[in-house]
Amino acid sequence: MKKFWTFLFFFFASAALQAQTPTVGDIHITTTRIDPAVVARKFPLKTGDPFIPRLYEEAQDKLHDMRLFKKLDFSTMPREGKIDISINAQDGYYFFPLTFFSSGDKDVFFLSLFEGNFLKKGETAFATAGISTDGYAFSGGISILDDFFLVSYTKLDTELRFYDDFWSSTYGVFSVAKDKDQYGTPLQQWDMRDYKLRLLYARTVENFNLFLSPEFKHVSYNTQADAGNHNQWTAGISYRRNIRTSSGMGALFGFGLSDKKKMLSDLPAPQYAYAADISFTAGGKWSGADYDITKLSATALWQMQTRQHHVLFAQLKAQDAYGSPFSDQILSTDLLGGQGRYRRLIRGSRGAGLTVSVLYYLLRSNTGLLSIRPFYELAYIYAGGAYRDHSGAGATLAYKFWRFPFPLGINYTRNISDNSQMVAFVLGGSF
Repeated sequence: MKKFWTFLFFFFASAALQAQTPTVGDIHITTTRIDPAVVARKFPLKTGDPFIPRLYEEAQDKLHDMRLFKKLDFSTMPREGKIDISINAQDGYYFFPLTFFSSGDKDVFFLSLFEGNFLKKGETAFATAGISTDGYAFSGGISILDDFFLVSYTKLDTELRFYDDFWSSTYGVFSVAKDKDQYGTPLQQWDMRDYKLRLLYARTVENFNLFLSPEFKHVSYNTQADAGNHNQWTAGISYRRNIRTSSGMGALFGFGLSDKKKMLSDLPAPQYAYAADISFTAGGKWSGADYDITKLSATALWQMQTRQHHVLFAQLKAQDAYGSPFSDQILSTDLLGGQGRYRRLIRGSRGAGLTVSVLYYLLRSNTGLLSIRPFYELAYIYAGGAYRDHSGAGATLAYKFWRFPFPLGINYTRNISDNSQMVAFVLGGSF
């Protein structure tokens, strides 16, 4: 009998609490250009949902994260146990070309075109092309509603250089070159040609992102290695919560800065963000590959944003190639958090990495953000019958104009594992 009365008490208490919680009433949306139905689709709160201030705040952030609006005004109006919501979105569209040339370790020319909301669907699209002394690359993609499509092609004609303790040179169209100047004559040097065509389809479902990516790859060397086709398919899922996206190219025209005032104001309390990714890659005769390829990758990320918007960052990453051929092995730089710059890496069959950093804003103003980001990253990778470390530490000093989406600055990295150091100019990345 006592259990029965306890049940009744909690039943009526819960019912009374629900009766006191207002629900979302009508949602009125006005826009300049974009279809209001797109805004309604991106706004998580729907008519009839409980109106909870925390969820209302998170719903506003979802619209800010579209990075399309010059201004977003939200207002509420109580009405008979309901709360009506009004959203006034000031948007537009943009086209923007960008080009740059750099010379030094490697000559690089880069050209791109960005587009936003021309179709009035809140879409963003891009096309980029780059060429250097080691090859060229092209990619193009479009994000529209909850879907993302990408196609990329890369052709490399470069050298792989191998040193003591399983170190080898980094490679790529935009990678750092001239490792020979710092480390001397390598033990071995291979000429490599790499042709790679990659397609990607991804779909966002609330905080989850599911993706499928076929890759058609042919590699050849001037020595006996795993030359041939390395065609493979990758499928994966990722989770993001409270991860702030960058402002995007629309910032040049004032778009995507609708939460600028919020970023310049102190938060009422620290905010936490989380992310996790897992992906599986496979290839074989069924995919047109000349080798059996199997890979598994997992990543976990944690962030804490202080009331002053400084960010504590930690990331764990692990990969296993399960005996895949040389060209598909794990690279130590892939296990690091991307904070450092390195001329060499270690290649192995499996490994794990940790990155920790602090993004500290020295200045926040209406013009831009000046920050310093000290970091430490460490990876252990299995090569030659033992785990070998690749660790680095350093800092990036950068300034980001609100109206220019790329941080500009300088990065210092010390490769603790081989006692080398590197200073590099930084253009790009995200805050």
